[in-house]
Amino acid sequence: MARCGDNERATVEAACRGDKAALGTLYERYYATMVWVAYSVLLDRSLAEDAAQQAFAKACEKLRGLKQLDRFGPWLTTICRHGAQDIMRVRSRDLSLRKAVAGEIPARANHNGFDRAVKDAVDRLPAMYREVIVLHYYQQMSYKEIESVLGLSSDVVKGRLARARRQMQVHLEHEGFRREQ
Repeated sequence: MARCGDNERATVEAACRGDKAALGTLYERYYATMVWVAYSVLLDRSLAEDAAQQAFAKACEKLRGLKQLDRFGPWLTTICRHGAQDIMRVRSRDLSLRKAVAGEIPARANHNGFDRAVKDAVDRLPAMYREVIVLHYYQQMSYKEIESVLGLSSDVVKGRLARARRQMQVHLEHEGFRREQ
């Protein structure tokens, strides 16, 4: 993903004027990142892809109203995050309804192994920590790229990553995976 510079601003300006090639360029630059942003909320790849596509559709509708063209990445991230949260709310209501109608749904299968424990640790993180972990480790974004796309300061990104790692470490130790000294 590219950082917002003069070239990025020119692309956003062209997209605001209705340039379809510019819209395509922004889609190519940001789609994978938006999938990971949505995944950090939904924990489901297919739903995350849907949320990312919906975010782009909504962004296209509202692009002409974007006041700070150099903030396209954080603006799109906010749209995507809110869309993913909306999907999660609908899923939660659906799950509650199914439980009320059909009784308790069996718990997911208990898997052993470090990979499963790591996924569980990520899944248990608060959303703001899960988001930076997913973007940094799964999307392999640098701190600067995370700062740009989320609109956060360097200190906030570093702090969230550090707190997320500590929380994950506690969970992994609880599951029997201890760090070697």
